[in-house]
Amino acid sequence: MPATTAIALLKLFLLGPLAYLIDLASAPLSPLFPFPLATTLHAARVGLAYKGRVKALGFDGAMNARGRGVEWAGYLVMCWGGSFITSFLQQTPPPQLLSPLPWLNYLSIYLFVSNPGIVSLLPSPAILDTLLPIIDGLTRSFPISGAVLSTSSHPNPAVRSSLMFQLLCGGLSASGGGLAATTLNVFNPEWRLSTPPILFSGILGSLDFIAGCSAAAIFGFLTASHPAYLPWIHAARALIPNGQEKPATTTGDALMTVLGARSVVVLFLSIVYASRAFVMHWYPMLVASQPKSSLGAVREKSARDADRIIPVKEKKRA
Repeated sequence: MPATTAIALLKLFLLGPLAYLIDLASAPLSPLFPFPLATTLHAARVGLAYKGRVKALGFDGAMNARGRGVEWAGYLVMCWGGSFITSFLQQTPPPQLLSPLPWLNYLSIYLFVSNPGIVSLLPSPAILDTLLPIIDGLTRSFPISGAVLSTSSHPNPAVRSSLMFQLLCGGLSASGGGLAATTLNVFNPEWRLSTPPILFSGILGSLDFIAGCSAAAIFGFLTASHPAYLPWIHAARALIPNGQEKPATTTGDALMTVLGARSVVVLFLSIVYASRAFVMHWYPMLVASQPKSSLGAVREKSARDADRIIPVKEKKRA
C-alpha cells in the first residue's frame, strides 16, 4: 500500500474522528452548564479513580468522619496537581486560581460521581480502565499540548530554548496529579509526605510520566515546537511522497496543525493506556487460567530424558 494511501486512510478513519471529538470536547456543553466537555470528563474520570482508591484502601468511613473538606481537597490535588506543578515551574499563576469556574466544574462533577447511588452502578476499575482509554488519552492531550505550546512561546529565553524543559512539563502535566496525590497520601484523611512513587514503581507505575513526555515529543515534532526537531522534520518531508507540500493551515515548519497533532497524541495515548489496562488487569488472569498441561508435559519429558541417561551411566559403571 502506498504511503500516501495509508496516510489518507489513517486521517479518514482515525485522526479525522479524533479531531472532531477534540473539537467537541473543547466547547461548553450547554449555556446551563458552561464548562467544556474535556474538563468535565477529566473531573469525572479522576473522581471515580480517587473515590475507588479511597474505598479500596478502607478509608471511606474515616474520610467521611473527618469531613468532606479533606476529601474534596484530596480530589482536587489529584485533578490539578500537574497544572500547579507546571505553572510553578513556568512561574505563571495556575488557571484554577484565576476564576471560580474550574472549582464549580470539578466539585459539582465530583459530588455527582461520588454519590453512593451512582458509585453502586459503576463497573469495577478494571472494566473502567479497559473501556475508557480514549477518554484518558483525550483528557491528557489538552494539558500536554498546552504545556508544549506555553513553554515554546515562554517569555524567558532559557525556558523557550530548552527541549528538556518542554518534555519535562509535558510529562508532569499528564502525571503530576497522581504523583502529587500519592506523595501527599491524600487517599488517607491523615495526609503525610511519602516517597514519590515514580522513584520506585517501575515502568507501569511511571507510565503516565513516560507517556506524557513521549506525547509531548510527538506533539512538538508535528508542530515544530523546537529547533531541535527541524532536521527530523525535513527528513520526514523528504521520505514521504509529496512531503514537501505542507498543509495549507500549518505555519512555519510544522507538519500538522495543533488540532491534527493533538489527534495523533490522543491516538498514541489511547493505545498506551489500553495496553496498560490489558497488562495490569487481564494478562495475569489469562496466565492464571492457562491449563497446567504444558508444565506437566515439560516435567514428563524431563523424566523420560532422565530414564534414558541413567541406564547409560549404569552400563559404563559395569
